[in-house]
Amino acid sequence: MDLMLKNRLVLVLGASQGLGLACAQVLSEEGARVVISSRSRQKLEKAAGSLKTEAGIIPADLSRREDIKRLYETMVMEYGIPDGIILNAGGPPTGHPLELDDDKWYGALETNLMSGVRLARLFVPRMIEKKFGRIVAIASTGVKQSLSNLVLSNAARMGLLGYLKTLSNEVARHQVLVNILLPGPTETERLKNLLETTARMQGKSLEEVVAERTARIPAGRFGKPSDLADLAAFLISPRNQFITGQSIAVDGGYIQSNL
Repeated sequence: MDLMLKNRLVLVLGASQGLGLACAQVLSEEGARVVISSRSRQKLEKAAGSLKTEAGIIPADLSRREDIKRLYETMVMEYGIPDGIILNAGGPPTGHPLELDDDKWYGALETNLMSGVRLARLFVPRMIEKKFGRIVAIASTGVKQSLSNLVLSNAARMGLLGYLKTLSNEVARHQVLVNILLPGPTETERLKNLLETTARMQGKSLEEVVAERTARIPAGRFGKPSDLADLAAFLISPRNQFITGQSIAVDGGYIQSNL
């Protein structure tokens, strides 16, 4: 299927590695004009080298409102109004619900909730003006099935889901479509770090923890970044004309609820 992404302009956040980079790679392969962003210019330059087409680079820390404003201004001035945005931010620290202080909470909310709010406030009005736009946010299965020791992620990403669902209802008539993807355990550096932390806390080997986690996935394996990136590319493309306001798990059946 031709996703009709050739020469479409897409901004991918958190794109120096992991799921963000996988999305940028698939979009590049489909012929999109890709602009990638993350905190480290050095990592962005390395990531850009892995793409099929030349990519723009805008370093930005999504936890800082001034960086988001500068990201918006640079994007519009140097590249234009994006046809699509992949919202993606790094996961917050692990911790027990009763032991995390206010600084940790505010940091998670700035990075994983307010970054999405601020980016939408800046970019969506411009998408409405041109009567086309696609936003795909990468969250976590934790918004539907809480993940142990990840209360900051569970809470902040639930807030983002609520905001984007509400936004989607307001802008769909302008052909601005907003969806949220919920990756399950996926082969990224983040998952490796979480598994290692779990192994230390439980006094188990990494191999034991991996086996236990894999056994809870009906598909029998961890996800690959491309599993999510392929769906993200469709949702952000002009081929998607009628899917909006949805939170879609990409988890091999990991979520056990019916909703």
